[in-house]
Amino acid sequence: MSQSLKRANEYFGISDSVYRKTGAFNPVIGVDSLFFVDPLLLSKTKVPEFKNAQKEARDYFASIITLIRTGNQKARSLAHKKLTLREVRGIGIGYGSKTDDGSAIGPELAGRLLNTAEELIQMGISDPAIFEVMGLFEEDFGSDRLSDGLIRILLERVFQYSERITKELGIKEVYIQKNYEKSYTLAKHPLKDGPLLFIPQGMLRDLPVANSFEEISAVAIFNEALRNKFNSILASIFAGRDKKPKKSEIKKYLLETKDRIKTIVDAYQSSVPKPYDFDADPSGLYLWLDKAKQLVQANPVSIPAKPEDLEEVVKIVINAFKRGVESKGWWKSLYGEDKEPLNESHARHFFYATALLYCESSDVDISPESNAGSGPVDFKLSRGGKKIVVEIKLTSGHVRQGYEKQTRIYEESEDAQKSYFVVIKVTEKSKILEDILKLERQEQKKGKKHPIIIVVDGRKKLSASNA
Repeated sequence: MSQSLKRANEYFGISDSVYRKTGAFNPVIGVDSLFFVDPLLLSKTKVPEFKNAQKEARDYFASIITLIRTGNQKARSLAHKKLTLREVRGIGIGYGSKTDDGSAIGPELAGRLLNTAEELIQMGISDPAIFEVMGLFEEDFGSDRLSDGLIRILLERVFQYSERITKELGIKEVYIQKNYEKSYTLAKHPLKDGPLLFIPQGMLRDLPVANSFEEISAVAIFNEALRNKFNSILASIFAGRDKKPKKSEIKKYLLETKDRIKTIVDAYQSSVPKPYDFDADPSGLYLWLDKAKQLVQANPVSIPAKPEDLEEVVKIVINAFKRGVESKGWWKSLYGEDKEPLNESHARHFFYATALLYCESSDVDISPESNAGSGPVDFKLSRGGKKIVVEIKLTSGHVRQGYEKQTRIYEESEDAQKSYFVVIKVTEKSKILEDILKLERQEQKKGKKHPIIIVVDGRKKLSASNA
């Protein structure tokens, strides 16, 4: 049976209003939310358990710099060990969408960060904040991994905070967490053997998804003025290029002179970030489950019970989603406050929630982002040994690659009988969509197996009074 999507307060039988008073982030259990602990917000928090937390984190990174500066191999090995920060399970923030565990910093990434830190130190830059800006130019390192590393560094504070919140909410299902000689009574994670850890909302910002050079700075740097400074520094060398620069090229350019990287660090240090507005949810990253519940309840469907009817179930779910977006106003949930389309991750979360809610009482298993060898497939639906994969794309995303390569690889890797490629149209025109529809017709005519394209018109609709 499909996993039931619930927030932490629902699992523990706590009203939303009571939970809100704690100021703790209320995650959807088992699914990562795209938020990260902003190191600059640590200095602003009034949560007692996190008083002076930024100083503790900076002192930790400063100790690594001290070890590097000795030039001693044993000290360097210790620095590498300190930079290798294991994931903390049960937090519920980050990029992973199949679990609520973090990704943190493994030995290989720690080695590369250490090498970069050595270069910067040799240039005369030893500010511990350099580790906080490396996401601008270091491959596989961004706000999510930095956040996971910070949580590991500040783990005792996280335990202390989580213990207090567990007590304040009167949670009875507890897990005794030992940390060296101390023990903490924490909320038991509803889906696994371990604790559910709480994080203050006021320390969190949203994680953008980097799809282009213009967005690289937004992933690691959290302030518009700083982002503009970063882009202006790079503009002189990268402007007018057909191909957008890679992080490795950005790194090489920034580290050519001390002034360039120092300007970035100084601008970062003077940044004044704001925590994410969970009530307004401007990026559509928090309220997707709440929206889906309202819409599904108002638009019920009947799910066939026989195992051989899996394809019919998939069609019913996709068509219900399509009908809701095109004629029942669901399209509004695909756009943010600025009336611009929210990112693809939000669309996937929204579809996943509606699919799960429709299949909640059936024996259809819906797995998000299942590992399929070459990469993740958005969804795998299975029942009675049959499998069907579903890929979700916006016309503003990588539609051609998704249809021509990804979905076919996923279908084969999952040993699925069929695959559906759902394209949500959020742009007025899409030449690529026209191209893949033409390709689908050609493949169908030749009797060639191919992903079944379903187009959902998610463009903004005029109200009747404005039509």
